Amino acid sequence: MTRDARPRERASDERTRTIDWATLSHVVTPRALRYRAIDVGVSTDKRRYEPGEPVEITITFRNRLPIPIRIRTDSPHYWYWTVDGLRSASQVPRAVPDQPAAFSFTQRERKRVQRQWHQRMQVSEDDWQPVDPGWYTIAVGLTRSDAAARGLVDTAVIEIVS
Repeated sequence: MTRDARPRERASDERTRTIDWATLSHVVTPRALRYRAIDVGVSTDKRRYEPGEPVEITITFRNRLPIPIRIRTDSPHYWYWTVDGLRSASQVPRAVPDQPAAFSFTQRERKRVQRQWHQRMQVSEDDWQPVDPGWYTIAVGLTRSDAAARGLVDTAVIEIVS
């Protein structure tokens, strides 16, 4: 190997290094744009249910942009779902770590999660009570104190008929 070949080898090695695009896009993308990039959605398989019939819930998070996006959350539990304001249809408080985290998406990534609600509310550690017929709001949002203000929450309304 000649002395002249070594600098060229080093230069070609430096050119093949990769860039962490997720970190770069997080640094250069304005915060307001990051929030608008994420679409939060919730839907159910039907709008009307018979008492006791399971409610199939589909939760979708989608990055609308062709670049990676990261959203800071208040907890490592990136998102939550509620029924009439009760997280996971429960009146029992759950310990949620008070530790910030980040919910990451690749370019145009869609994350889909399925949940099932059996028309019951948890009233104690080991007691679930059936709900009465009526209208119920199912909501999904990112675990941020400003999620609603930033458009990172969605709702679906269902009816349980008698």
